[in-house]
Amino acid sequence: GAGRVKHELHVAEHLARRAFRRPVTTEDVNRLMRFYEAGRRNGGTFDQGIEQAVAAVLVSPQFLYRSIRGPEGVTSNTEFSLTDLELASRLSFFLWNTGPDEELLTLASSNGLTRPGVMEQQARRMLADPRASSLVTSFAMKWLTLTTLDQVVPDPNLFRGFNEALRRDFSTEAQAFIGSVFSEDRSVVELLTADYTFLNDRLASHYGISGVTGPQFRQVTLTDSTRFPLLGKAAVQLGTSYDTRTSRDLRGAWVLDKLMATPPTPPPPDTATDLSQKAGEQPKTVRARLEQHRDKATCRTCHGVIDPIGLALENFDAIGQWRTRDSEANVPIDASTVLPTGVAIDGVTDLRAQLAARPDVFARTVTERLLMYAVNPRLEYFDMPQVRGIVQSAAKDNYRLSSIVVGIVNSNAFRRQGVDAVKPAAQ
Repeated sequence: GAGRVKHELHVAEHLARRAFRRPVTTEDVNRLMRFYEAGRRNGGTFDQGIEQAVAAVLVSPQFLYRSIRGPEGVTSNTEFSLTDLELASRLSFFLWNTGPDEELLTLASSNGLTRPGVMEQQARRMLADPRASSLVTSFAMKWLTLTTLDQVVPDPNLFRGFNEALRRDFSTEAQAFIGSVFSEDRSVVELLTADYTFLNDRLASHYGISGVTGPQFRQVTLTDSTRFPLLGKAAVQLGTSYDTRTSRDLRGAWVLDKLMATPPTPPPPDTATDLSQKAGEQPKTVRARLEQHRDKATCRTCHGVIDPIGLALENFDAIGQWRTRDSEANVPIDASTVLPTGVAIDGVTDLRAQLAARPDVFARTVTERLLMYAVNPRLEYFDMPQVRGIVQSAAKDNYRLSSIVVGIVNSNAFRRQGVDAVKPAAQ
């Protein structure tokens, strides 16, 4: 009857609105209804009809891509402002990694999203929503390359205490810790300096921390500053090691790239990178092997910057346990070094102090990576003034996550689009 048809039309309209992230047209609804009716033919049920309509949505380019059309007649090498609906999608996929909810869609449909202060209001609302946890899983864990820990398989003969359960614990700890900084809207600098983490009994034992019982993760205050995150995380140490040993160059490059936004230049293609011990040789420390490895001037250019940073982390073995001796060479670990700035440091605590002494550098790194995550393309030199402006403004609020996010959503890089960069983004 008429009531059933009305209900079916309402379902199709709601489905299209949420899937296409915009107000729907009669054409949208009619197209979906054709698929619905095909599913109902020959005695098909309501559910079978809806299944066909959903399938049609899932293969539609309007669902699969977030397109930015631009105004009619816009010329090359110019910028234009995104529409409210385009901004709603960009904001929602940025903070939630999914399409806009009803409140955001309704605002955008009436062109209310671009009214003064509304974008900030919506960003803060969305950050407080549980869906903002996607900033941890889809952004932070990937930015810090902590989603690829399974690519490192520690040699079971050298690391007998390691197993797959412990690998999962490494990841859980990192995700829970980053999640707490983000969800509590703390200063992003606390990713470097916080004196707490999340542990269960197995991981606590791995770290040599007593008083933690049971398999559940819980927040634990740390008394040993060598374990202060992120540099004290076993996830970081495992992800920057090889199967049989630590890697001063991988660790140094990770700090430069992920924490300081200054990735080193890749080595020339003919560079020898094998630092394994040769059969019959007297075992050497990783430090000694690297010193021999970088005798060439072409190696020293980059390794003079990378190695001192990685060396400061040498007290952590390849699975993140603290050690004072190199087990292969049977000599004490020497983690003292001189940074490229000329500052002498001794170990991870001093390295962390140097990084924390320039909070603007780390905040700039977070801002750059967040902005790239929000708008897709890599940043160019002409984007840097905006990044610096966001960081300077966030400094007044102690670099809280929300202050950086608000700065991003209010920036031209977020609200505008260059014609040459217009291309659909896959969801």
